[in-house]
Amino acid sequence: MKKLILSAFCFFVVTATNAQTVNVHFKNGQVINYNADNVEYVDFSAKAPDPTLTGGEVVDLGLSVYWASCNLGASKPEEYGDYYAWGETAPKASYTKNNYSYYNSSTAEYIDIGCEISGTEYDAAHVNLGGEWRMPTKVEMQELINKCTWKWTQINGINGYQVTGPSGKIIFMPAAGYNGHNQNETLHYWTSSLTNSNTWAYELDANSSHIYCTIGGNLFYSGLSIRPVTTNPDDTGGQTDHSQDHLVTEKISARFTGGAYSMINNTIQSGSQLNWQFINNSSESVVLTGIQLINGTTGTVGNNMLTENVTVVAGETKGYTTTVGVGGIQKPTIRFTYRYNNANYTVEATMNI
Repeated sequence: MKKLILSAFCFFVVTATNAQTVNVHFKNGQVINYNADNVEYVDFSAKAPDPTLTGGEVVDLGLSVYWASCNLGASKPEEYGDYYAWGETAPKASYTKNNYSYYNSSTAEYIDIGCEISGTEYDAAHVNLGGEWRMPTKVEMQELINKCTWKWTQINGINGYQVTGPSGKIIFMPAAGYNGHNQNETLHYWTSSLTNSNTWAYELDANSSHIYCTIGGNLFYSGLSIRPVTTNPDDTGGQTDHSQDHLVTEKISARFTGGAYSMINNTIQSGSQLNWQFINNSSESVVLTGIQLINGTTGTVGNNMLTENVTVVAGETKGYTTTVGVGGIQKPTIRFTYRYNNANYTVEATMNI
């Protein structure tokens, strides 16, 4: 043991004198560099933890959800895994608008599958892994960006980010590119949340110099990576018990509170402003994911007016103003979509005229 310590000390002195760095080489090929001026001593009394992970782990980064250690379709943290178009649940050879499952080429329009697909039949992580696994929402991806430390590094020659959470645990996000392009250069990871453009969904967009959950997002038909999350730390199965969810959801309500509007022949005119409230009188927080205005006469559902998910804490009321578009609207109804306990719910209120 003395020889080992002496050898290590000699190695440290030589390294510090010549290169001013201490290089720690791990068995998996990763190298971590330390500034020698900041190293007081090297202690071999305990085995240092390997900073990488193995496939199939559930990682508690200290955030609101647990993150998978690998991309969907991968068995190791550094593997790219499969690529998916938004809302599709299987990978494919190419990713184009015309072969996207939810694009109608005859009408040149996208098929509406919802503004928030996490945990639904359109969620590739949920469909392929089962249990409580699902795609992360925009809010959860933004939390990963804001509350973790991101370091550009390599594992076995694969570039990507080592993401260290508040708990001290890590995940590795490989630079898998998109549609099979820009591999080892950029990261593009889907969220489950729609932007307000109706042709784009939010994504994590990153390279060696920037990291952000872009507002522009990416086109639905693009093939991107997916990093699953779960609210259940046991990845081997077991659904969350939703039998008591009604104790929360029955206390969520919506109401019309007036506004500045004009009406001709029972039609509220374009430009009118209608005020609504989303009310959480329960004892739990919920996540508001969508606000849509519905024409009560035609049944037409408008676009999602919410640009990003909003957490509504217990006892909170959120007020929103909607502006009537061209052509006006009859018997307007507001539809709030919200998420609680990994399930989606809606609550509506109608303006009676």
